[in-house]
Amino acid sequence: MKLRILFFVIVSALVAGVAYRVHYANTGGDEKRGSGQPLKVKTVPVAVRDFPRVVELPGTLEAAQQVAIVAQTSGTLQRQHVQEGDAVRAGQVLFSLDARPAQARIAQSEATLAGARAEVAEAQQKLERLTPLMQPGYISRQEYDDAKLALESARARAGTAGAELEAARLDAQYAQIRAPIAGRIGRIAVRPGSLVQAGGETLTTLLATDEIDVRASVAQQDWPQLALARKQGRVMADIFLDSDHTLRAQGELVFVDAQIDATTGTVPIKVRLIGASPALLSGQGVQVRLQLGTEPNAKVVPEAALQHAQQGAYVYVVRGGKAVVQAVEQIRSLDGEQVVEGELSAGEPVLIEIPQRLKAGGKVELEGAKKADQAAGAGKGP
Repeated sequence: MKLRILFFVIVSALVAGVAYRVHYANTGGDEKRGSGQPLKVKTVPVAVRDFPRVVELPGTLEAAQQVAIVAQTSGTLQRQHVQEGDAVRAGQVLFSLDARPAQARIAQSEATLAGARAEVAEAQQKLERLTPLMQPGYISRQEYDDAKLALESARARAGTAGAELEAARLDAQYAQIRAPIAGRIGRIAVRPGSLVQAGGETLTTLLATDEIDVRASVAQQDWPQLALARKQGRVMADIFLDSDHTLRAQGELVFVDAQIDATTGTVPIKVRLIGASPALLSGQGVQVRLQLGTEPNAKVVPEAALQHAQQGAYVYVVRGGKAVVQAVEQIRSLDGEQVVEGELSAGEPVLIEIPQRLKAGGKVELEGAKKADQAAGAGKGP
């Protein structure tokens, strides 16, 4: 029993000693020093400057022009001149159909047209011979009218033959399927040897690469700011990738829908990119930052300085060598900075790292600050 008591006393003493050492280390020996030394803190001065007013929203890239390539004449696909993903210029040949049937129709139509023109010439000569004989009465009126009608019929047949020839020539031209615009080839749905029907399935899709749009929607509560910015001039936008938040392109607002989508409570918009990056593809998700102007003389602090409680947001301000709690109202944030409203002055140091032992009104010392800077901070009243 005595050994147990002795063992318990020794263990208790050891635990008490360890606890004291931990407490002494955590407090920095304040009990020994009495009042304690000021805590060193990292601060950033409050900035008062113009701050951009922006609206950030998700969007989807889409080609400003998207053309479905469809054959305008029927035939067998003989050759595929491009591959999926190729960049093509306007007028470039994409596919070639078998043009021999069209060429045969051209030859046939040319022969028909030649015969029709011969008939016209013959009818014209006959009418010219009969016209002088009509007045003296050497021929009947009926004979003259028949000759005149024969000429008109021959001319009509020649016109029909000419139209058939033009159609055959168009079919021969349509046998070469060309790009109507410059762009990039999408998925190709047919291969050489396939029978292609005029107006049938889409052979491929051509996406314009020189003009790319971003489809997005502005929340109903942000619409008044956007409407005001549009009245003041052009509304520009920055385009970021969702993955790395890197600026990829800039654009201009070119379309705003005339009404709010009742199902989503948003206003559809479209931004046209200026000098799009090759890293941007149609269908890709991006972040759109609409630039709606600037807020002059805004009080700006790092987001890291903001603290939160049930009563609202606040920051620690160094005044008179002490960390003073200052309530603020959050207005807007951008790229790690926050615009706030509150009793803050330009240049006042606010804490961006909060030590665990910091208490409101506790003594602090600016980390790495010069004495002159400390004196300037101490001169500000609470």
